[in-house]
Amino acid sequence: MKKFQLLIILLGLAGSICSFAYIQQLDEVQTEELTEKSIFQAGENIQLSFKIIGIENPKLYLQHSYGSTLLNKSKKENNRFTFQLPEIFSKKTGELTWILLGDGVHLLSGTIKITPATTTTTQLETYLGPRSIVAGNQDFSILVVSPTDSYDNPLPDSTEVLLFKQYKNTISEFKVLTKNLIAWRNMVSEPKTGIMQISAQVNGTSSKEFTANIYPFNATNFQISWDRNHEYADGNQLTEFSTSIIKDEFKNIIADGTMVEFLIHTEENHLLKTYASTINGIAKAKMLHPDSPQTWKVKAYIPGMAESNTIELNYKAPLEDFPVKFSAENRKITVGPLVSFMNQLIPDGTQVKLLIYHEGEWVETKQKTSSNGKVAFRLEKEFYPENRYSFQVKTLGVTKEIRERKYE
Repeated sequence: MKKFQLLIILLGLAGSICSFAYIQQLDEVQTEELTEKSIFQAGENIQLSFKIIGIENPKLYLQHSYGSTLLNKSKKENNRFTFQLPEIFSKKTGELTWILLGDGVHLLSGTIKITPATTTTTQLETYLGPRSIVAGNQDFSILVVSPTDSYDNPLPDSTEVLLFKQYKNTISEFKVLTKNLIAWRNMVSEPKTGIMQISAQVNGTSSKEFTANIYPFNATNFQISWDRNHEYADGNQLTEFSTSIIKDEFKNIIADGTMVEFLIHTEENHLLKTYASTINGIAKAKMLHPDSPQTWKVKAYIPGMAESNTIELNYKAPLEDFPVKFSAENRKITVGPLVSFMNQLIPDGTQVKLLIYHEGEWVETKQKTSSNGKVAFRLEKEFYPENRYSFQVKTLGVTKEIRERKYE
């Protein structure tokens, strides 16, 4: 036990002697910072100088937002040691911390500040969007400018940025200041459609030209009209529906290609639709005439935006009567010639129906389309045995009753 206590005392004495020697060694080292300034511009040749006595191979540790490194080499003149900062550090802005080391001992420490270069050409990163906006002093494009020096360092906050906007014959100028690396402004649209040309300038450096297209705002209500060759329900001609010139609330003609939907309500409560796209603010759509007398109510819509007035169209029957001829022992029934309102044959493809009845009960309906104004039906004996039948013939909204005939 006594030997162990003696060993502890000896080790303590040895440590005290070493500590004394270490303190004595530090007392022999003299250091002094000789660098004359602490603020540098990016790209500048940055050197840090120190007066060092008692250390032969000092080192300089650098810590920067861009990274950290240890400089082992320096230029020595008498007791002056000069360290050259690497280019990769000297070109980047920010605060750089240095620590002077000698034989593993922390000798001195400090910081320098690297600011953006003012002697080089300013570079601009400029963005504009969206490029398509609508008229009316409500929508806008945002112009964002990020100015940097030639080493891609952001310029300091409050750097003045000039913005230019050209519309029609007017050029507007705005001044904004950078904050948090950028400057920006809402470039508000105009009441009328057109093109805005926009650019920026910082320290005499100009951006390229940007454009934003101002398109019409939402359509407002409009009027519709119709045009047709005649008023007859021949199932052949076309009725054309047209809109008035559709505009937005600022009197801009709406954009070409805007879809207009025409809805047609028939007497049978059927709903017909036709569509058209606008050209120069006008949409024109066509619909085939009905094949029977009708009254149509027509209204147009731009879904979710605007609607038109309601118009009413009447279609008359193109004929009042037509002949029906029986032959081949009444087995062949010929309808026609069908003559229209101008004593012309009705167009080929007109639908004709033959309804067959026996003792007042419906048996069958035959349907054919006309050719050269006529339609022929045949009642085969195998399907229609000896009996008596009556008929109805329907075409173009006209119905003709045929009294009962005998078949053998």
